[in-house]
Amino acid sequence: MDLEALYDVPAWEWPEGTKEKLLALVQNRAAPREDRDMAAELLSDVSVMDDGVAEALLNIAADPDEDPSLRGTAAVALGSALEYADVEGFDDPEEAPITETTFQKIQQKFYELYHDPRTPTEVRRSVLEGSVRAPQEWHRDAVASAYASKDSDWKLTAVFAMRWIEGFDREILEALQSRDPDILYQAVCAAGAWGISEAAPVLENILGADEIDEDLLFAAIEAVATVMPERAPDVLEPFRQMDDPDIVDAVEEALAMAKGILSLEDDGNGAGR
Repeated sequence: MDLEALYDVPAWEWPEGTKEKLLALVQNRAAPREDRDMAAELLSDVSVMDDGVAEALLNIAADPDEDPSLRGTAAVALGSALEYADVEGFDDPEEAPITETTFQKIQQKFYELYHDPRTPTEVRRSVLEGSVRAPQEWHRDAVASAYASKDSDWKLTAVFAMRWIEGFDREILEALQSRDPDILYQAVCAAGAWGISEAAPVLENILGADEIDEDLLFAAIEAVATVMPERAPDVLEPFRQMDDPDIVDAVEEALAMAKGILSLEDDGNGAGR
């Protein structure tokens, strides 16, 4: 099984039996850790997630005998299923990737792992990153504490989490000034998630730079739609003329989103920040 090749194929197009092979691999303690890491990442796709996959990943995340890096990967991999369930609910069991019982079990175990002083720091960070995608009451204090840390890895985790936990506009704006490219990227994503209008100058500076990291470029393009929807056509026009079809597609999606936001505001159903 070519694990690398699977990253380029939508999960619903995987050959028959691929999910089962990945599930067996991620649970095989004799397999190389790198392969188990990749299997866990691939199994994070909600189209192949189910209670069985979720249980396997949760067991790895909670197992003190497993490698901390693999435990962290497994914890993060559960985030997409938690977010889907949190947003869509459980009214249609056939559509939900996991049952409500499994959802609650994951969140309870994540709470315990995060607050257990015996849990390795790397695992605690990953548990926070996975669990915030379905916000809980304890997350606000956890994110605030992580951001206040002098450890850059914890700060990065905090800014990542701010995409889902509201009330951190000041911290997001502060992180937008970071010289750490990873923190800057996450701050741009967070500013876009909450439509923080004060982030507009930073986005314009990023998009006006002579050179820009590709991931940061796409994040900034998407953020423009919510941060400054009324100016999106002018700000994004230069990128609309580029030869890269992926960039052009990202711009068109952002412009469509901006138009939708403005339409809602005109109808009195939305409010800018």
